[in-house]
Amino acid sequence: MASAQVQPAEMPALSGCEALRKVMGLPYYYCDCEEKSTTFAFPLEEEIKDTMWYSASVNDLRQGISAYWFADCSVTLEVYAFCTSKEPTFSVTVEPNQMCDVDVTKINQQIEEMGETARLMAETLTPHIRVYPNEKGGSGRVYCYPYGLGPMSTCEDPLPLRPRMVLVSDKAENVYRMEYNHIDANGKAFVLWKQKENKPCRVWLTLDSCAGEEIGRASLSDSLHVFTPDSAQLVAARQAQRPIWLHVSHADGLSGRIYWYNRPRFEEPGKPVSKKTCEGKTIKTNLRSYSSDTAFVDTIWVASDTLTTVDVKLTFTPPTDEYDTVRVAAEDLMRGYRYTPSGTILYNYTDTIIDIIKTNTCTRRIHLSVMEPTGTEQVRDGRKAYKQLQNGQLFIIIDDRKYTVLGQKIN
Repeated sequence: MASAQVQPAEMPALSGCEALRKVMGLPYYYCDCEEKSTTFAFPLEEEIKDTMWYSASVNDLRQGISAYWFADCSVTLEVYAFCTSKEPTFSVTVEPNQMCDVDVTKINQQIEEMGETARLMAETLTPHIRVYPNEKGGSGRVYCYPYGLGPMSTCEDPLPLRPRMVLVSDKAENVYRMEYNHIDANGKAFVLWKQKENKPCRVWLTLDSCAGEEIGRASLSDSLHVFTPDSAQLVAARQAQRPIWLHVSHADGLSGRIYWYNRPRFEEPGKPVSKKTCEGKTIKTNLRSYSSDTAFVDTIWVASDTLTTVDVKLTFTPPTDEYDTVRVAAEDLMRGYRYTPSGTILYNYTDTIIDIIKTNTCTRRIHLSVMEPTGTEQVRDGRKAYKQLQNGQLFIIIDDRKYTVLGQKIN
């Protein structure tokens, strides 16, 4: 044992964190993690020029992370359970001018995989976050928000709008600015709104400023249909070096994602849709509902920058004419006679057409005759009635007068 002991003269002087790190064989970043970490809190907005360290809480991390990076190089965000950890618990790399996120499920899964004892320790200690650009001399601005949330973007302080970048809109009003050089030379582009419950939003474009000339507007009611700005307007803006502003408006408390894609690609057209039903019902196709005859080419989103087209033809057959005759005493009609099938209140002897419309039910169209009760009296007077079948239809003949089985007189 004596031969195994380190002599005092051979031991390095433990006069600082770096010396301790070498003796203990700790990771090269241990001292920066221990001594240079600043407190992390949502939302984080920071200029990043070199490696930055933050100390966080497990509760912060359990919210998930949405990280935005505006720069010309990528940035990596790593989370370490302890400064002594040799590998990050998890990490994400955000490409230039893009957004990347880690949802709550993934983070909680990582914590659970640590085991019960380690998990309890982690909840009493402070994890650390390391953020650094992936190119020497690289710099940019990073925004970190809880998963599903994003920075507010206003007319006074707009976020840059970049092609393919995800922008989380969780405020009722947001506006983003795109510089002319990010508009594609051919002006081809589309805007996609994604919302997990397919809640709608409104989008529109203005030139030069928030209050500038409007050059396009649309209501996006689902996550399949897109807004396609006028390409000629976009080409003109690019050539004149005029920025465009994208406005997004939706219900307060709603969270959705906005994407701008240049140069959309088109897959082969999808299988045509041809459906038929009765008037009064609706037909749902590609997340939209229709209630009247229509034929059109539907443009729908497939994935990323890819769209496809589908020929749609929807037909709604009109209701079959029904006939009915009711005989109402004058005193009953004066008080208002309620026609049971439709609930209509009638006050006069008349011939009328009544449409019975109920939600998602075939419409009934009834030709109604409201008459005095003379027909019934004639039968009671002993006049004989007999049946007659003509062309497959049954009629009642009374004194050479022809009636339908519902009592309507046939001329």
